[in-house]
Amino acid sequence: MKITVNGKISEEAIKVVLNTQKEKVKLIDDFCKQEKLDALTYKDSELEYEYSKEAKQDKPKSKKVEVRTDA
Repeated sequence: MKITVNGKISEEAIKVVLNTQKEKVKLIDDFCKQEKLDALTYKDSELEYEYSKEAKQDKPKSKKVEVRTDA
């Protein structure tokens, strides 16, 4: 996420801006997951955000070992 602010702003104003951007990002993420999008780039006057689908990491399959018993 990239946010650009020109000039000095108060700590409270920063918190408001960041909370607003967090809500936008959550909305974009939810939309992309619902629509099953792999990637999306969003940019407006306050927020620049790139969504990319998280790659699933498959667990490596354990190797089956054949056990022989001599009788």
